[in-house]
Amino acid sequence: MTRPDRDVMLCRDCCCGTDKHPRTDHDAQRDALLAMDGVAGVRVRVVDCLDQCDRSNVVLVRDFTGGRRPVDTWLGGVLDPRATERVVDWVGEGGELPRELEPHRFGQNRRGR
Repeated sequence: MTRPDRDVMLCRDCCCGTDKHPRTDHDAQRDALLAMDGVAGVRVRVVDCLDQCDRSNVVLVRDFTGGRRPVDTWLGGVLDPRATERVVDWVGEGGELPRELEPHRFGQNRRGR
């Protein structure tokens, strides 16, 4: 398999995708992101815990278009359909993170659960 242009990891384990956020349609979010898998150089994976439980729901976008080393963008609190839609649009189009998603961006840390 060749490396994708963008690799999207959707966290689903102890906090993300659970009843911790009962007003979020986790299945619709997962389905919207998975619909992009294989389209326009995008690979989407549903993964176990990304160790960012205090920021659930977490989406990690790894962009390989700039060279050998990926640029990671961590997004947390992606809980509503509009935020999910913006993630889907941005990943499909590439480029800079949209201003609407800036409040969701955070720097990955290693604090764990």
